[in-house]
Parts: sequence; C-alpha cells; structure tokens
Amino acid sequence: MRDIEPQEIAKRVWVEGQISEVLQRYGFRMMEPTPIEHLDTLEAKSGPQIREEIYWFADKAGRNLGLRFDLTVGMARMVANRLDLPEPIKLCAIADSWRYDEPQFARYRHFRQWDAEIFGTTDPLADAEAICVGMDALENVGLREYEVRINNRRLVEAFLRKIGVETRAQIDSALITIDKLSRLPPTQITEEFGKSGLSGEQIEAVKELCSLRGSPEKVLSELARLFREDTNVETARNELIRLADVLKSFGRRDRCIYDLSVVRGIGYYDGIVYEAYDKGGEDIGSIFGGGRYDKLCAIYGKRDIPATGVAGGIERIMISLERSSIYPKLRETPRVFVASATTDVLFEAWEVVARLRKTGVATDFDLKERSLEKQLEYANSMRIPYVVIIGRRELERGFAKLRDMQSRKEKEIRIDDIQKEL
Repeated sequence: MRDIEPQEIAKRVWVEGQISEVLQRYGFRMMEPTPIEHLDTLEAKSGPQIREEIYWFADKAGRNLGLRFDLTVGMARMVANRLDLPEPIKLCAIADSWRYDEPQFARYRHFRQWDAEIFGTTDPLADAEAICVGMDALENVGLREYEVRINNRRLVEAFLRKIGVETRAQIDSALITIDKLSRLPPTQITEEFGKSGLSGEQIEAVKELCSLRGSPEKVLSELARLFREDTNVETARNELIRLADVLKSFGRRDRCIYDLSVVRGIGYYDGIVYEAYDKGGEDIGSIFGGGRYDKLCAIYGKRDIPATGVAGGIERIMISLERSSIYPKLRETPRVFVASATTDVLFEAWEVVARLRKTGVATDFDLKERSLEKQLEYANSMRIPYVVIIGRRELERGFAKLRDMQSRKEKEIRIDDIQKEL
C-alpha cells in the first residue's frame, strides 16, 4: 500500500480519461461492482486457495468477506442476477482492486484497473471487439509499440489430454505453470511441472507446444498438423480462424500474433485468451489482458450467459508512458492565483476569485491573509503560472495587475478581461 501524491494523481486522471473516452466510443456503459464481496463469491471459480492471494476477513456479523481482486468477478455476478438486461451487455469500469501479492516492480497490493466486459455471445467477434478496445486504449494514451499475443486455452487443454494429463486438477496446475513460463528459470519450470504430476517426456512436449508462436496463418497451419483428425480441438481452431478474419476486417491484425504459451493464470478463463506487451518494457508484464469465460456467470446467479472481456492495469500503463517520455504537459496546480495587495481589498479579491472560477478558470487565493510578498512566494512555490494582484488604486479604475510568474513581467488589465487573457 502506498500514498498517491498530487503529481501522480494528475497523470492517473489523464490516463483514465483517455481510456474512458475509448470505452464510451465503443458503446460500453460505466459501472462499478462493490469492492467487498462474499468470500464464497471470490472462491467460486478460483477455489479456496485464492484466500492466500487476497485480503479477506470476518466482519462483526461473522460473515467471511473479501476485497475484490479484479473487476470481472463482480461484473459477472451482477449480470448473472439481472434478467432484465438486454443482450449483448457491454459494461465497463475503472476502479481499485486489491491482491495480497509480494510487492514487486509494476505489481502492487492496491492498484487501479480499467475493464470492459461483453456478455451474451459466444461469437469470436466479441473477443475481437474486446481486443480492439484494448488496442485503442493503448493508442489513445500514446503507446503504439506493443504486441498482442493470442491463444485459445481449449487447444492447450486438448494437448495436455492428448499426452496423458487427464485429471482436472493436473490440467489446472499445468496451466498455472505455463502462465509462468516467461518468468521462471528452466530448473524451476521443470520442478513446477513435476508438482503437477507430469513426466519428463510430457514436460518437454508441453515446452515444445508453448514455443509455437507467429502470424495467425503460420500457427493455424501448424495446429492443423499437430491436431490432425482431432475433432475435440476443431472448434477451438475455428474460433481462432474466425478471430483472425475479424481482426483483419478491423485493420488490427498487424499487431497481433498467435502464441500458445499464453493461457492467463486466472482459473475462470475457458476459451480465447490474450495479453498485450509493451515492446520496450516486457519487464512490466502485460499492459492489458483478458479472454473468454463462458461458464462463470452460471456459478453466480440465475443467468447462464457467455462472456468475454479485457482489462489493464493503470499503473503499468503509467510506467510505460514514463519510460517513453510521452506524457502531455499536465497541470496539477491552479492556472491563476489572486493576491490582495492590502487587507482593505480582501472582499473585492474574493469576488474576483469567485468570478474566475465560475468561468472555468482554476483559481486559488491565500487562506492565511498574508502579505503580498508572502502570497507571491507561495504562488511561485506552487508553480502557479499567473498571479492577479488586486490593489486599491487599480481597483478604483476597474483594473488589476497580471503577473507572469515565469518571466516576472507585469501589466495592467481590466478585471473584466482577466478570463480572456488567461
């Protein structure tokens, strides 16, 4: 946990505004799920082991509750209990989440996420829509050097069964290890797969499968060879074919590759999955990710409805922007400070403050009624670019002094014209 200072908040507000603009452009409606969920809701798909990764507690009534670890679960729970919502349902949120992780670079226990979810269709067209909204979100904040890596978990699960990994527990454990392949040293990878009950031969086969990546055409061709006459995988492969075609129509396929090592670590995913990486900073981790979870809503309520969605960490985007030095010039201080030259013009100065604020100009003034010199020192320390000085002689003529704090130049200006000048 950490304090967020004004400079960082200003950047975060701008990033979230840029992303919100894209979400609205795509027709998503903003909402926010409750930050506190019943623990059994959080455990429903991820299992009791999720307790080790989240903040949970018993309240005064003895109910086991937990802080949300993402926005998807709460949105799915809400939709599952709202039979009145017309399909497809497109919802989005930008809000806080909490995970009891070991704090490390670009991974925090308290973090901000943006999230867009589509409920009501199994067509990969919806997955393409989610991928495109993620890509547009990155580009709207100025990030253009990125790559989206796409897979279908059904393919990997089919392969695991093909090589003799059959129990649900083994498959889930193997998928968690596959999700860590890029982050673990080779010896630890072998050790983790061994815990899942995989033999040395099976481990090598999985590594070979997960090394398959490239253009959609290349990977789809290789999949046809690997899974020849395997009807169980035909549906998953057809979904990837459809997805590639739709992404091409949207003009978005050039930044996408198919990568069979991408499975996403969260257990509710059950189809197409994807992650986006900043080419200049993969150590940050994925800057957005998501996928399909067609069975999640049925766990939470009365409505069994397919779904897919995408989400990204605001802090990770901010790190990428800092590295690329592409933040616009942002101001977290007011544009103007109204200073009173003497105490006998205080009320008139406050009237000017109120007038400027009503016209939309960010305006501050001295709450301690200090001398003009101290007021100017304060305005300078806060890096406020302009100071309006209200003095008795100028005021009697309807004028004030406008000081540019950078150049230190002053000029007289009609009080009625201050807003236009700024």
